[in-house]
Amino acid sequence: MRYQNIILFALILVSAMTVLLAGPIISFFIPVMHAELGIPLFYFGLAMSARQLAFAFSSPLLGRGIDRFGARPILLVVSVIAGVVVFSLSAVETHWQLILMVGVLGLIGLQGAGGDLYGSVVVAKWFKVNRGRAMSIIFLGMPLGIFFFTPLTQYVIADFGWRFAWQAFGISGACLLFLAALLLRPAPLEPKHPDVFETAANEMHTNKPHQWTRSEAVRTAAFWKISISFGILMFTISTVAVFRVPHFIDQGITTEWIAAAFSLEALISASVAIPVGMLIDRYPIRYLTAIGYSFAIAMLMLTIYTNTRIELFFATASFGLGAASVIILQNAIWPAYFGSEHIGSVRGLAMPITLLFAILGAPIAGWVRDSTGSFVPIWWVAMAAMTISILLIITTRPPAPVDSG
Repeated sequence: MRYQNIILFALILVSAMTVLLAGPIISFFIPVMHAELGIPLFYFGLAMSARQLAFAFSSPLLGRGIDRFGARPILLVVSVIAGVVVFSLSAVETHWQLILMVGVLGLIGLQGAGGDLYGSVVVAKWFKVNRGRAMSIIFLGMPLGIFFFTPLTQYVIADFGWRFAWQAFGISGACLLFLAALLLRPAPLEPKHPDVFETAANEMHTNKPHQWTRSEAVRTAAFWKISISFGILMFTISTVAVFRVPHFIDQGITTEWIAAAFSLEALISASVAIPVGMLIDRYPIRYLTAIGYSFAIAMLMLTIYTNTRIELFFATASFGLGAASVIILQNAIWPAYFGSEHIGSVRGLAMPITLLFAILGAPIAGWVRDSTGSFVPIWWVAMAAMTISILLIITTRPPAPVDSG
């Protein structure tokens, strides 16, 4: 369907805007805001948790809303709210203001990596075949956003200050997100080729697979194992993503080199996205996900031992490789196991479970750093937890519907 290309472009743009609108770039604001305002790192971590807690509260409603009304009307409103909130971050003076504003971004669903209901639900409804490839294509928006906006963020903060940077990003990000929303429209009710049905567990079926409702899905072991497994992953990522920049600065590496390493990370993420999508369409997704988790463990190990510029590039490269894999896999596994008809409601219900784990990561990491002077102890704990996550996902088979006949 020709309009599918427009849908993909719009969702790539949405994904890129999650970077600009206080997404991964917030790591570059933390050192300067911490130095100027004196806000302890614990509160920056708490702000990230407030964002995830707010999303845990709103995700069931957002998921059902996208199922019922489509992503376009919701994103039009979200773009305006996001622009105002990000612009208002320029006026932050105290920790409670920071927590409140970042929390609102979670409430409207701008989570980005691993929490993108807008992109994953829209793709699940528009693409009945080659869904893994489509998921990987829309993911490209995030590494492209990191590639362009990371050096831009470092430059704007250095030359114009962090307050001006928030104002500029709030206005430009909101306008581009609004444009992306205008390009979206509801998916057709039936696939173009009625003899081709969606994939379940990456295998083509001669009959249309069962379309799980939210109430049916929540009664399966697969629902809980996937949710908990990705929850542990999100806990791990939340301890690293926000605080990598302060950690690398602690090791004596300048922000210019960190920005360059993040750009390389983005290129690596973009380069592996399409191959990962093609693998999803060919091989069992639970095994691919376990491999993706192993990259997360490697990333933690490399980050802990980073002391030089060369080690910095290896650490960020492993993060890019692992993040690209697991984000795409997380978005693809839900429709693969539970179908696409009610996927917004199913994923919306899973989000609070997953985010309960993620909420703990950032504030604990900030507290550990404030207390011990290092992030390393919490990262060793995260590595141990990831081994549990691998065992959970690799033993999770697609659920079998109960025959009511």
